[in-house]
Amino acid sequence: MTTIPAAVDSAAETKTALLSYLDALALAEPIQAKLWQLAEITLTQVQVLRALRGNPKTLGKLGQSIGLSPTSTTRVVDRLERRGLVSRRRDSEDRRLVQLHLEPAGERLMGEIRVMRGSDVHLAVEAMTSHERNQLTTSLQRLVELAREQHKEGSE
Repeated sequence: MTTIPAAVDSAAETKTALLSYLDALALAEPIQAKLWQLAEITLTQVQVLRALRGNPKTLGKLGQSIGLSPTSTTRVVDRLERRGLVSRRRDSEDRRLVQLHLEPAGERLMGEIRVMRGSDVHLAVEAMTSHERNQLTTSLQRLVELAREQHKEGSE
């Protein structure tokens, strides 16, 4: 019986996982298009609004929490601020700190956007067993965590 070296096996698994990830990303395209059609907002902008829900953050903390570079975070926040969805406010205790806040218009928009409900992705996740949904959630959270760590290490 011949055995396949672990490195070759790992490379094949990595390739299969990445191709599956690209397939999953393609499922987000119609959702992104619907978001843009309904509210002229991107998935990244939705991430920012979600991150600020009930939890003001500094620009740096916001970028870290969603895995964006400082420049990208500033651009996204600038666009959302121009639309009145978020605002920058000086911290009352430390005037040097600027906190980002979700404005009522941003909160309303988040309540109105329900593009996932009824989508193919939503129905597919609903069709999964509880165990499968938990596995998917854990695996995706781990993927995001590791990718953000890699990004952080690469930018240092």
